[in-house]
Amino acid sequence: MDENLQLAVHKELTESGVLDEDWSVLVIAACEDAGMVEDVLGGSAAPAPLLEEAAELRPKGAYLGPLTVQGFRGIGDEVTVDLQPGPGLTLIVGRNGSGKSSFAEALEVLFTGDSKRWATRTKVWKEGWRNLHHARAAQVQAHVFIDGRPSPTVAKRQWADEAALEESTATVKAPSKSPAGLEALEWTEALTAYRPFLSYNELGSMLEGGPSQLYDALAPILGLEDISLAQKALAVARQSRENLRKQAKNDLLPLLEKLRETSEGTNDERARACLDALGEGQAWDLEVLESQLVGGPKDPGAGQQISILQQIATLVAPNPAQIKDASTSLRNAVANVEAVAGTETERASETASILEEVLAFHAAHGDGDCPVCGSADALGAGWRTRSEAQLGELRQAAQAADRAHEELRSAITVARDLIHAPPAALTWCDEVGLDGAPAAQAWGEWAKGKGLQNAPALAAHLEDTAPALCSAVEELKKRAADEAERLQDAWRPVALDLTEWLGEAREAERARANVPLIASAEKWLKKAENKFRTERFGPIRDQVIELWKLLRQQSNVRLEDVTLTGSATRRAVDVAITIDGADGSALGVMSQGELHALALSLFLPRATLPQSPFRFLVIDDPVQSMDPSRVDGLARVLEKVARDRQVIVFTHDDRLPEAVRRLNIPATVFGVTRRENSVIEIRTSQDPVTRSLKDARSLAATQELPANVARRVVPGFCRAALEAAFIRMIRTQRLAKGIAHADVEDAINESTTLTTLAALAIFDDKSRGGDVLAHFNNKYGRWAGDVFMRCKEGPHQGFGGNLHDLVNGTENLARKLLVT
Repeated sequence: MDENLQLAVHKELTESGVLDEDWSVLVIAACEDAGMVEDVLGGSAAPAPLLEEAAELRPKGAYLGPLTVQGFRGIGDEVTVDLQPGPGLTLIVGRNGSGKSSFAEALEVLFTGDSKRWATRTKVWKEGWRNLHHARAAQVQAHVFIDGRPSPTVAKRQWADEAALEESTATVKAPSKSPAGLEALEWTEALTAYRPFLSYNELGSMLEGGPSQLYDALAPILGLEDISLAQKALAVARQSRENLRKQAKNDLLPLLEKLRETSEGTNDERARACLDALGEGQAWDLEVLESQLVGGPKDPGAGQQISILQQIATLVAPNPAQIKDASTSLRNAVANVEAVAGTETERASETASILEEVLAFHAAHGDGDCPVCGSADALGAGWRTRSEAQLGELRQAAQAADRAHEELRSAITVARDLIHAPPAALTWCDEVGLDGAPAAQAWGEWAKGKGLQNAPALAAHLEDTAPALCSAVEELKKRAADEAERLQDAWRPVALDLTEWLGEAREAERARANVPLIASAEKWLKKAENKFRTERFGPIRDQVIELWKLLRQQSNVRLEDVTLTGSATRRAVDVAITIDGADGSALGVMSQGELHALALSLFLPRATLPQSPFRFLVIDDPVQSMDPSRVDGLARVLEKVARDRQVIVFTHDDRLPEAVRRLNIPATVFGVTRRENSVIEIRTSQDPVTRSLKDARSLAATQELPANVARRVVPGFCRAALEAAFIRMIRTQRLAKGIAHADVEDAINESTTLTTLAALAIFDDKSRGGDVLAHFNNKYGRWAGDVFMRCKEGPHQGFGGNLHDLVNGTENLARKLLVT
């Protein structure tokens, strides 16, 4: 975006108090570069700091010089229109079919490569572009006088024999430079924004194309295209994010259907949980979705169906081999205990046990009576020595009995350790649709053995309950595994699709978070654009209304306002009019002539903006459908525009040159005549010098004009003829030095007397007015000095000599000046 426009946006952000808003950086980024929006949103970049306001650069103005055409449209052999570069009105007049419009079309094609005459029409309209009577290559050439260049730049477009219209070669030859392409003029964008050509077709269709087409013609001159591009960058950023959400939402629809089918077909709680997390009309709970996809909580109490099934499928039932070993160990241990029962070994073991208890009593209470038999003083030191020796003998004798009893205790412990309470997973069977009652009942019976101390009973319990338990548990485990596999088979493809969609959804949600920021930036920039558009179009609007006032001559239609509104598909130009005070629609009530006048009012301000490099306008046949009074208005409008623009008008209607003559508007008039075989003749029928002399000669011959009036008026026209000659000399000489056109016109306007104008023309120094008379006398003779003085003084003091001689002398001097 243009730096000054960026600064204008930044200033508006500041003045509207929103510069600190989070979204304002997006406005600045969009104005800097379309790609910067994504960089800022992604956090990888920030807009560059704004520089100070740059000075507005005005383009180098360009005027047209001689135009040469051959073999194009109605023009056969080479012919030249000797256009004079500089402000002023030029009329090129010829009847329909004379070839005059071919010059206008040639200029348009020279610089644009096409013509509005046939651009939107069928191919047949283009086929007649090459002249039928010209055997050589077609060519259009124009001299372009550009500010700051002492010599003209020559623009040329030519076609080889048999080449199509589009197969031309366009070149530009600037002074002291090699030929280059037409782009060397740097007019590509300007030809769209400030198009200096207006054909009759375009004049008639400008309003008929509708409000949006007229908007497209006017909007570029405001220089706000970059804001539209910035808005587009923001809109693209917003829409791309909204589209991610829309796409994710659309992609979810078939997945939701699959989830419903899975939930209904398998009763899979994961499917139900995902449906709840992604239900329509609510925010997506992607965390819940992810937890289901990665397995979710392992706590069965959380209702994880697949987890319950997996736990049931992995239940550990009693091991038959271990049960058999435990039962065998119990029975063997019982047999061993029974084998030592009633033997000396058992008695030794029992005696040893009693003796151990008495020794423990003696250790605790000291010497005394025997606690068993009551013998007095039986327990003493001697007794203890004898008893400890006896205990050792008894223990050695009781080892077999002790070992049998220890093995029995160990066998009971091992057997009881095999018995556990029913696992919690059995209580969840109903939740997953399994019948766990047989296994639970069998396990309950099995668990009752945990408290048995009797070895034979415990062995019998193991042998009686284990087979039923193992069978019931294995059956339940198989059913749980089958159900889990069935659920997994149904869930797996859905889970894969959901996993892929989850990544898409997370990206969409991340992107969606920035949508409100982007929308706020977009809304503000659109509002700012409307403000800038109103401000920049204001001066143009005023010019349109002012020009319409000149053109509306005796029309009941009053142009109240012209506004540019909307954007994109709603863009339009609103033309507000009233008819005798009542509101109306321009297209509905205006005559064709009024519509042409309105179109011209809209075209001229656009084409004459200071930002345009074109100091020339080319208008083809603007008079058609205009009534006589409106033609006078057109002449006044052209006069106004021609004060600082080169206005070239092609017309077949004699009313326009007649109005120009009658209203005494300075103009150069060329007549165009077509001879046989497309031979075109150009003659100068009027220029400011000859026209003034013609008017002077006519007044001098008018008998009805009072003599005292004629003595002042005729010298006045003679003076005007010399002024026109001096002005032409000044423009030719100064432009050849490379002086800017604007500076040339300023110098002319500052030379307010005939003498200073002559000094500027002759010496290029308006301060040398005292040398003018001597110059004329010395160079041409005394008669020339006399003519100059009579033209200078006559309009004020009156001229008492022969008026016809004065006119002839003025004509002679003017001719000598222009050939010098």
